[in-house]
Amino acid sequence: MDMESSKRVCGMVSYLLQYPDDAWKEWLYAVRLEADSLSDQDLKQQLRDFLDEAERAEQEAWQDQYVRTFDFGKKSNLYLTYSEHGEERERGQALIALKRQYEEAGFVLSGGELPDYLPLVLEFASVAPWPAAEAVLSRSHHALLSIRQELAQLGSPYAGLFDLLLRIASAAGPANGDAAGRNVH
Repeated sequence: MDMESSKRVCGMVSYLLQYPDDAWKEWLYAVRLEADSLSDQDLKQQLRDFLDEAERAEQEAWQDQYVRTFDFGKKSNLYLTYSEHGEERERGQALIALKRQYEEAGFVLSGGELPDYLPLVLEFASVAPWPAAEAVLSRSHHALLSIRQELAQLGSPYAGLFDLLLRIASAAGPANGDAAGRNVH
């Protein structure tokens, strides 16, 4: 996948992984237009499949599924350092390091979200200089894979979005040239 497509997919998936309130559902058509403009047919189809399911779903049921999956699921929450560190002290150090990476790339965090919140990570990847985005994404590979495996076990439609993210993270390669660098830390 080329850099521009990767950045665009990161932006779309960042939006799709946010809480599915009424405004989220109303803007799915804009995501569909963006997805339809991709030249890669596989990417386009994976996004369309998710969008079809999201648009067909009853809103309250979709919201309930989102909360059960991402807010209450320890193995499927959207905080990338949680799977490795849980609530341990090392997680704080990992969050500080990630925040520092954002700042070095000129990305200023606003709001109250932790820097490892996946929609925020993907927003960063969609706008940051590509080398900085690649570094963050490659370090996220292990966490993305863990979440994807849990989503697949749950039969979640979100698993397909994680397939896309893993494709991008895998193409980014191991951070700093070593396999250990794949984890967000």
